[in-house]
Amino acid sequence: MAARHSSRSLSITSEKHPHHHYARGTREALIHHDITREGPFPGDPGEKKTVCCTTDPHGRAILIRRSSKTTFSVWRDWSEEEKTFLEAQRARENRIKRAHAFVASWAVSVDAYREEALGNADAILLGLESMMVDGYRGGYRLNDDAASRFVGLIDEMKHLLETERFVMDQKLRDKYTPACVLKAAKAAEGSALAQYGDNVVPFPLDPYRPPLCLDSAASLSLQ
Repeated sequence: MAARHSSRSLSITSEKHPHHHYARGTREALIHHDITREGPFPGDPGEKKTVCCTTDPHGRAILIRRSSKTTFSVWRDWSEEEKTFLEAQRARENRIKRAHAFVASWAVSVDAYREEALGNADAILLGLESMMVDGYRGGYRLNDDAASRFVGLIDEMKHLLETERFVMDQKLRDKYTPACVLKAAKAAEGSALAQYGDNVVPFPLDPYRPPLCLDSAASLSLQ
């Protein structure tokens, strides 16, 4: 009858690094998780006490080092195919994180967007007025009649931003929401609209949530 082991005794520590895979556990645990074969291990007949080079169950070269009386550490370099897969996976995850951060930077309500628009407009229009009217760039400026009309237009634009109603165009929102977070963003919007009404849309999303749009790819053994 085969020896019985608790799930705890068969647990391992497993880490994926840019150039190699690392695992640590007891001999039984490493064999159980297909990290190594039945042998050889450091200390086995004919092997050094602390380290040995061998292959895993898939025939890939591995290095086993004794960590303590009962545990061993195993290193295996990634194959070129695995490196390509992992690099593509990291690139997708980074794109998703950037997309979440981009969407999270949007205003969460119409009122918040108005404040953002007014702040941007003040900075932009002040710069335009200085350039067109003040003559600080070498004395060049609009003539008096044009300058007066230009200042009037700036005042009119500020008044428009302060008094007119802003709306959220769903088609435009969908257009500028990165495709890889669109589904999550729309779900969050629907939940908030049902709870709070049309004036609030909760755009901040958790940038550390699991990726939602990983491309389908042939699965690789990355153990």
